[in-house]
Amino acid sequence: MSNLSDQRIMVYCDFSQSMNDAIVHGVRIADIFKKELCLFHALGKKGRDEKLAVQKSLAVIIRKLKKDLPRMSISSLTLKGDLSEAIDRVAEQYDGIMLILATDRLKQKMAALQLSPIPFLFVSGSSESQLRYDKILLPVDFRTVMKDTSLWASYFGRFNKSSTLVLSANDNDLDQKKKIKKNIRFIEKLLMNLQLDVKFENAKKGSLGLPGESLSKCTATKSNLLIIPSSKNISLIDMIIGLPETKIIKKAKEHPVLCINPKRDMYILCD
Repeated sequence: MSNLSDQRIMVYCDFSQSMNDAIVHGVRIADIFKKELCLFHALGKKGRDEKLAVQKSLAVIIRKLKKDLPRMSISSLTLKGDLSEAIDRVAEQYDGIMLILATDRLKQKMAALQLSPIPFLFVSGSSESQLRYDKILLPVDFRTVMKDTSLWASYFGRFNKSSTLVLSANDNDLDQKKKIKKNIRFIEKLLMNLQLDVKFENAKKGSLGLPGESLSKCTATKSNLLIIPSSKNISLIDMIIGLPETKIIKKAKEHPVLCINPKRDMYILCD
């Protein structure tokens, strides 16, 4: 990354009906973290004339945003290739630290997430309650990637004064129990040392049932951000019936879901 102070919140602009919701969330997230907002489009195989048309359309959106948000830094970015081909450059060359996307057309987006060094924030709708981002639900199982998900909970706690509910899996396997406890100790130390608002609760179900219980808990507690990892080891069954995180995102509906790829070193937010 060229200059860490120039980190950007990226919004995936595919000109679908739901794109406006993603932009609204992008404005909110960029404001929370005091970062530049960047409207990003993957050109695929579009030619020069189509590229110019896309750039003009993004420029129109930016002008409209600037009227209401004159102090916010807003830019646009168009890159060759599809989302999967472009995602590395979004992070490494253009300092993206998060990509915000609508929840439609998930297959292509989930394929890109499997290659991404930055988290994907999936959103559906843009109501006032959704945009608060002040009640985080953080499910914790035995995987080491839980330390990465907790880092993002700490970012929202620091910059948005968000509260975090940590929901720990109730596994029977002794080795998994030890790993869960180790994750909880790390998260407790991280969030409490930062003097953030955090509560811990034991789930009724184990790691396999934790995603479903987390969605129910989101509704019960009116949480407006669920932070989860994507799958690290993808089985043949996952390829046939779909990834667990895809099912969560589809079922989450009005709950924004921040999904972190455990297969890549995560780009961190800089003050």
